[in-house]
Amino acid sequence: MLHNLPVPRLPLGPLAGFLAAAVVGCIPYGNTLCWECAEDDEACKKNACSNYTDTGTSTEDTTTTSTTLTTSTSTDPTTSTTTATTATTEDTTTTEDTTTTGRICSYDLVCDADETLEGCLHDCGTCEIDDTCDGASETPYACPEDCTATQCDSNGEIDALTEQCDDGNDNDNDACTNACTLNVCGDGVLYPEAEGGAEECDDGNDVVGDGCAPDCTIERRLVFVSSALFTGNLGPALGGLSGLELADAQCQKLADDAGKTGTFRAWLSDAENGPSARFGIDSGFSGVFELVDGSVVANGWADLVDGEIAVPINMDEKGATPQPSPVWTNTKSDGTPAGAEHCQGWTITGGISDKGHFGFSGESTATWTDFDTQLCSGSNRVYCFQVE
Repeated sequence: MLHNLPVPRLPLGPLAGFLAAAVVGCIPYGNTLCWECAEDDEACKKNACSNYTDTGTSTEDTTTTSTTLTTSTSTDPTTSTTTATTATTEDTTTTEDTTTTGRICSYDLVCDADETLEGCLHDCGTCEIDDTCDGASETPYACPEDCTATQCDSNGEIDALTEQCDDGNDNDNDACTNACTLNVCGDGVLYPEAEGGAEECDDGNDVVGDGCAPDCTIERRLVFVSSALFTGNLGPALGGLSGLELADAQCQKLADDAGKTGTFRAWLSDAENGPSARFGIDSGFSGVFELVDGSVVANGWADLVDGEIAVPINMDEKGATPQPSPVWTNTKSDGTPAGAEHCQGWTITGGISDKGHFGFSGESTATWTDFDTQLCSGSNRVYCFQVE
């Protein structure tokens, strides 16, 4: 009598998943399948994807997995022998890695023996200064004179291809600006502690006479009260010169005799022309007006004409300090003419009715230039200013 015996079966859940993955060339990696790996996850792709090529090695590893699966059971009725039929399936996974011999670029700003300009512009950039950035050989780091920085991540690591420098801080006034450019004179960014010459100023241009010199030093204008005394006639009428021109000549001579360089004019006005117009100093001048000993009278033109100066102009061209006394001016504190009392344009000694307006050398308020009037026959000093 024959009996139908039960056929034993293995659970196929996990194995079925395995075989399904094998069909598409992938095996599970943890809970991740090949197509689920992130683009840059080398470890995931190496373990989850069959035939994955890793550019780091050159060896080929082949792994063969054998799985035995019982598919059926039968009984020979003549021998009463039960025979199990098995099926064997093989899964072969091949991993291929490629090892690169010799590095292409180490990105350490040093051109090593095994690096070339073509393979490592970052480290091996060169510089031929010609105001043109040659992208095949020059970078902002290697040739800052020609190549400007194109980006800045301020992470403290220099990307030679896009940055001239990168100090990783937010101090704009040190050697490397916040734009990852070298801090140099003329870039408009002050660098007070520059090696080889601290910047006193940096206005971003090379204009002479605007208060900041092209070498990033503050332009200084010397100011003194004359050691000589003059009546209302500031010099003999010579060659058709006006009284103001004669007064300027007196200041220039005093400065030259004292070894001072530059162009000097008198702080003096007639009926129409005052220092604010005839000095030729831009109203935006930001340099320093100072005495012979370096004492600052004013910081810039605006500071000079705001009604008060820092110290009295009481030192002459030789550095001596005469007693405070009247100084011919006919000029208000803003540098414009004070009135009609100017000894006929500073050309006459005059009579009992001819007067000239004066300031006082011992004062630092507006009275330093606008004090009172007196007869043109009096002997007073004049203020002399360096204008160039």
